[in-house]
Amino acid sequence: MYSFGHDGMASSSSGDIYERTLAVFERDEYRHEPLTTPEVAEALDANRRAVYERLQRLVDRGELATKETGSHSRIWWRPPEASDVDGAERTLRRQSRAMESVIDGIAVVDEGGGFVYVNETHADVYGYDDPEALLGEHWHLCYDESEIDRFEAEILPTLYDEGSWRGETFGLRADGTTFPQELSLTVSDDGGIICVVRDITERKAQERQLRDARRFNEELVENAPFGMYRLDEDLRITYENPRAEEIIGLPEEKDSSDAMGMDIRKLPPIIETGQAGIFSRLQEGETIEFDFPFESIYGKEAYFTGRAVPLYRDGEFDGAILMATDISERRQYERKLERQREQLAALDELNGVVRGITEAVIEQSTREEIERVVCDRLAAADSYRFAWFGAADAGPELETRAAAGVDGGLGDRSIATDPNEMTGQGPIRRAVRTREMQITRNALDDATSQKLREAARESGYRSLAVIPVVHQGMFYGVLGVCSERPDAFAEEERAVIGQLGDVIGHAIAAVDRKRALMSNEVVELTIRMPRLLDGQLPDSTDGTITIDRVTPVGDDEYLMYGTATGDAMGTIHTLGECRSEWKEVRTFDEREDEVRFEQRLSNPPMTSIVADYGGNFKRGRIEDGVYSATIQFPPGTDVRRVVARIRETYLDVRVVSRRQVVREDPSSQHILSVLAEDLTERQRTALEAGYFGGFFEWPRHRSGEAVADSLDIGASTFHQHVRKAEKKLLDVVFAEL
Repeated sequence: MYSFGHDGMASSSSGDIYERTLAVFERDEYRHEPLTTPEVAEALDANRRAVYERLQRLVDRGELATKETGSHSRIWWRPPEASDVDGAERTLRRQSRAMESVIDGIAVVDEGGGFVYVNETHADVYGYDDPEALLGEHWHLCYDESEIDRFEAEILPTLYDEGSWRGETFGLRADGTTFPQELSLTVSDDGGIICVVRDITERKAQERQLRDARRFNEELVENAPFGMYRLDEDLRITYENPRAEEIIGLPEEKDSSDAMGMDIRKLPPIIETGQAGIFSRLQEGETIEFDFPFESIYGKEAYFTGRAVPLYRDGEFDGAILMATDISERRQYERKLERQREQLAALDELNGVVRGITEAVIEQSTREEIERVVCDRLAAADSYRFAWFGAADAGPELETRAAAGVDGGLGDRSIATDPNEMTGQGPIRRAVRTREMQITRNALDDATSQKLREAARESGYRSLAVIPVVHQGMFYGVLGVCSERPDAFAEEERAVIGQLGDVIGHAIAAVDRKRALMSNEVVELTIRMPRLLDGQLPDSTDGTITIDRVTPVGDDEYLMYGTATGDAMGTIHTLGECRSEWKEVRTFDEREDEVRFEQRLSNPPMTSIVADYGGNFKRGRIEDGVYSATIQFPPGTDVRRVVARIRETYLDVRVVSRRQVVREDPSSQHILSVLAEDLTERQRTALEAGYFGGFFEWPRHRSGEAVADSLDIGASTFHQHVRKAEKKLLDVVFAEL
């Protein structure tokens, strides 16, 4: 009756073992006689331990009986009732035991759909501890609704038409989870159904892993950044990935390359390279590497590098995998590096020019000489066509005051940049507006400035660099450098030539400062601004604020020193809250009627304008909301331009007086010379901050650490600057005694 499925899903090998064990007790010499474990093991020629376990299993089934005969011995015999079973029933029991011992779940369903037989494996597959739990239950218990619908619609009709069905379904466990299963159904003679089931969860997981691995490998090949080709044993191309198609320039309208199926050694492009012979070495088991220019059958030029690896199956050559990379871009990059090496040679010349300019401007005594020397040196270099300097002394106008290497053109006229044009995108206007170097590498095609294109055609240059000349926020103008080379001023060249802005700015600032200090005469300007603080202070303010000194400390920041009567400190704090340029304030030397203060200023408009023209504040005063200041400039300063610049920011500026002031004590010239020529900027700043900040008072109003903190430097650095400055000044004093 029970033919268990297909392909040996059910097995009776374990049942045969037990039958052979029982047969020992049926032998004539042993019939109705008890046997010991060693006797049974000897009769079966088997291991005692294995035989013992087998005998115990037969006892559990009721096939044998047993009894202990000592502490370590036991006898076994076949009960009479077990021996009297007829052959048919024994066969039935044997089949039942076989069904119990197989690895597949086996069940029998009657015509009504109820389980009439369930082995242990079947119950375990569906999550039941005891087969009895399923007996009498409908087979629907083992499937969810969707799977039952599939049985009714597809599986059962086929089963009853053909007598059997085999396939995969999803079972339902007792805990409500589903699992994939392999199911074999057979219609029995009495109309029931024999079911053989196997849980294939692990197999499905393995299949999924294999699919994922296969998909990963396929995607890896399909999306590889290099071309991959599969060659068969005759070195014919049988596969190429998308990157390979890109490399050879496969037209979009074609699904595959015309090279498919061709011997790679016979491809015309390969023959032309003279490298066809290296591929034959693959058939000899050699891994090859190649590197050569290549023009595909579709006309695309490339430069290939790669390797090919032979494949074997059962010890026989089975083709090869060829991997190729288009290194055309890398080759272009290498050629670019060669050009860059050539440019480095030109940079060596430029470095020499910049060093020469740096040394030369230090030796000049006037701003005009500095501007002329810079232009002459640049124009004399082989790399540049001409150079010019546009000074920004006042208003929205650049005046070309020096030029070299060009006749006419920029050398003879001013470059107008009115307010509307200042918002334009030409390189000169951008440099003036942003205070950053601007580069045009193809002036003939520059869309930002028509004047620039016209000047390029007229003067014969192709590239332009416009370098702002700035020092500590003081804008002196722009340096223009023109070259006949297209695409000049690459990154390395910019880094070198851009240094000139700082070098020239530093030199001009030093000259202006020296002129202001060394001159017997200065231009003294007194201004008054009644409405400077309108709306920022109460209508009436008590007290007086006196400004003694404004010292630059770098990065467009200044330290302002002064005194305030006790009732005026509130005004200083109020100004710090309402004016963006007034930052933190510190007080020291506080007395009953006045206090000294240090105010940090960040990019203050008026202070920056005064510094642009080499001037310095002599004194200032805020009283009753009115600001007045006395400022000194080097002789020859265009005071009207200074006032015009100030009025661009502060509309209500009144000039109280303007006069030439003669220094009364000519003996101070030596000391002024030291201040102008011998002291470094840092030494002078440290000296001023210490003097006006109360460091030199006795007792000291502020420590060296406090002054150093205001300058954002270390205390040891501050003391070092002060000591060196004091030494230089004392050398002059004692030399005069």
